Amino acid sequence: MDILVLMQEQVVRGYFPHARAILLMPMIDQGEKDHKIIAVCAVDPEHRHFGYISELPQHRLEKISPLFEDYKNENKEVAVNDFLPADNAINAIKYWM
Repeated sequence: MDILVLMQEQVVRGYFPHARAILLMPMIDQGEKDHKIIAVCAVDPEHRHFGYISELPQHRLEKISPLFEDYKNENKEVAVNDFLPADNAINAIKYWM
Protein backbone atom coordinates (compact mmCIF):
# COMPACT_ATOMS: atom_id res chain seq x y z
CA MET A 1 0.00 0.00 0.00
CA ASP A 2 1.39 3.37 -1.00
CA ILE A 3 0.64 6.37 1.18
CA LEU A 4 1.67 9.94 0.48
CA VAL A 5 1.85 11.89 3.74
CA LEU A 6 1.64 15.67 3.32
CA MET A 7 4.00 17.35 5.77
CA GLN A 8 6.65 20.06 5.98
CA GLU A 9 9.50 18.07 7.48
CA GLN A 10 11.81 15.84 5.48
CA VAL A 11 11.31 12.17 6.30
CA VAL A 12 14.31 10.01 7.12
CA ARG A 13 14.38 6.29 6.48
CA GLY A 14 12.63 4.31 9.19
CA TYR A 15 10.51 7.23 10.41
CA PHE A 16 6.78 6.56 10.52
CA PRO A 17 4.85 9.79 11.06
CA HIS A 18 1.50 9.73 12.82
CA ALA A 19 -0.80 10.37 9.88
CA ARG A 20 -4.50 10.64 9.11
CA ALA A 21 -5.91 9.47 5.75
CA ILE A 22 -7.89 12.20 4.01
CA LEU A 23 -8.48 10.78 0.55
CA LEU A 24 -8.18 7.78 -1.75
CA MET A 25 -6.76 8.22 -5.24
CA PRO A 26 -7.90 5.34 -7.45
CA MET A 27 -5.32 4.56 -10.11
CA ILE A 28 -4.80 2.09 -12.91
CA ASP A 29 -1.14 1.11 -13.34
CA GLN A 30 -0.55 -0.99 -16.44
CA GLY A 31 -4.14 -2.19 -16.46
CA GLU A 32 -4.29 -3.10 -12.74
CA LYS A 33 -5.78 -1.27 -9.76
CA ASP A 34 -3.09 0.51 -7.76
CA HIS A 35 -4.91 2.87 -5.42
CA LYS A 36 -2.99 5.40 -3.34
CA ILE A 37 -3.81 6.86 0.05
CA ILE A 38 -3.20 10.57 0.63
CA ALA A 39 -2.76 11.48 4.30
CA VAL A 40 -1.69 14.43 6.42
CA CYS A 41 0.82 14.35 9.24
CA ALA A 42 -1.23 14.67 12.42
CA VAL A 43 1.36 16.88 14.16
CA ASP A 44 2.37 19.07 11.22
CA PRO A 45 1.19 22.65 11.84
CA GLU A 46 0.59 23.33 8.13
CA HIS A 47 -1.33 20.15 7.30
CA ARG A 48 -2.87 18.70 10.47
CA HIS A 49 -6.12 20.68 10.19
CA PHE A 50 -7.03 19.14 6.80
CA GLY A 51 -9.60 16.38 7.17
CA TYR A 52 -11.43 16.37 3.85
CA ILE A 53 -10.58 16.67 0.16
CA SER A 54 -12.56 19.89 -0.04
CA GLU A 55 -10.23 21.52 2.51
CA LEU A 56 -7.08 20.98 0.45
CA PRO A 57 -6.11 23.90 -1.78
CA GLN A 58 -6.82 23.15 -5.45
CA HIS A 59 -3.17 23.73 -6.41
CA ARG A 60 -2.14 20.99 -3.93
CA LEU A 61 -4.53 18.49 -5.52
CA GLU A 62 -3.28 19.43 -8.98
CA LYS A 63 0.28 18.47 -7.96
CA ILE A 64 -0.62 15.06 -6.53
CA SER A 65 -1.88 13.31 -9.69
CA PRO A 66 1.17 14.11 -11.86
CA LEU A 67 3.46 12.99 -9.04
CA PHE A 68 2.03 9.48 -9.17
CA GLU A 69 1.71 9.47 -12.95
CA ASP A 70 5.44 10.21 -13.31
CA TYR A 71 7.09 8.95 -10.10
CA LYS A 72 8.39 5.69 -11.53
CA ASN A 73 10.10 7.46 -14.44
CA GLU A 74 9.23 4.54 -16.64
CA ASN A 75 7.26 4.32 -19.85
CA LYS A 76 4.23 2.82 -18.13
CA GLU A 77 0.59 3.54 -18.74
CA VAL A 78 -0.83 5.07 -15.56
CA ALA A 79 -4.27 6.64 -15.19
CA VAL A 80 -5.33 8.61 -12.15
CA ASN A 81 -9.06 8.79 -11.54
CA ASP A 82 -10.97 11.18 -9.28
CA PHE A 83 -10.09 11.67 -5.64
CA LEU A 84 -12.42 9.92 -3.20
CA PRO A 85 -13.22 10.99 0.39
CA ALA A 86 -11.51 9.83 3.57
CA ASP A 87 -14.13 7.14 4.22
CA ASN A 88 -13.05 5.40 1.02
CA ALA A 89 -9.39 5.63 2.08
CA ILE A 90 -10.14 4.16 5.50
CA ASN A 91 -12.16 1.31 3.94
CA ALA A 92 -9.28 0.56 1.56
CA ILE A 93 -6.81 0.45 4.46
CA LYS A 94 -9.08 -1.94 6.37
CA TYR A 95 -9.42 -4.13 3.28
CA TRP A 96 -5.64 -4.28 2.74
CA MET A 97 -5.04 -5.10 6.40
